[in-house]
Amino acid sequence: MSRAATLGLLVATYVVVSVVAYTDFPRRTSVQPLTEIEHEGLLVWRRHNCQACHQIFGYGGFLGPDLTNRVGNETATDALRPMLTRGSGRMPALDLPISEQDAVLAYLRRLNRSGRSQPVPLGAGQTADPVDHFQQITTAWIREDGRDVAPAVRRGSEVWGLQRCGTCHLPFDVGPVLSPDLSGAAVDTSVARLHDLLDRGKGRMPSFRLTREETVDLSAYLAWVSTHRADLVMLNDRMLDREPFSWTEVPWFEYR
Repeated sequence: MSRAATLGLLVATYVVVSVVAYTDFPRRTSVQPLTEIEHEGLLVWRRHNCQACHQIFGYGGFLGPDLTNRVGNETATDALRPMLTRGSGRMPALDLPISEQDAVLAYLRRLNRSGRSQPVPLGAGQTADPVDHFQQITTAWIREDGRDVAPAVRRGSEVWGLQRCGTCHLPFDVGPVLSPDLSGAAVDTSVARLHDLLDRGKGRMPSFRLTREETVDLSAYLAWVSTHRADLVMLNDRMLDREPFSWTEVPWFEYR
């Protein structure tokens, strides 16, 4: 590829990424705009480049703590004023006037009400036995519109259940002993890889003396799960009665 063609490809990629990023901005949101004093606090925050040391929703520096959920309504204002004037340790003395102190604290309290700095798993109204959790999702997929799976996939699902693989490997999540999610397309679940891994074991994973045919069926089942992962995730959320999530609930005002 010529230098001009390479440069053109890079420019086109930059344009496409920029268009996707800006058009993905939520057009409708239920997040209330900042009040006048909260917006003033945001301006003070930006003017002093506080995010160079402190994170907001996980974005920012690492010299100071993440301040998304550090200042609530129960936090005493007078206990925070010395920090904003004289500083402490690596925190410089900002000498903020009272009005700017009040604005910054109002902004931080708004951040505390707007969400969590560390995401939490979506709550579920129902539970599932981990041993046969995957089989339940598979059965739900088959029942949708009278669909069916190949015989090897069905046999592989039975192998998964008989060997109690779901005890460690959870659907679409990290297992209790950090076992990987085997539904991901990036995970090598080929017959050769599975046969070697199951025969020898690895780390906390014990060895399983499966026949060659059982390994082939298990590989077919994991490949099927990976191919239909998006549908299975939705079925799983519906089966567990998970709480819904919407990007429009994210407090985007910090990035406007």
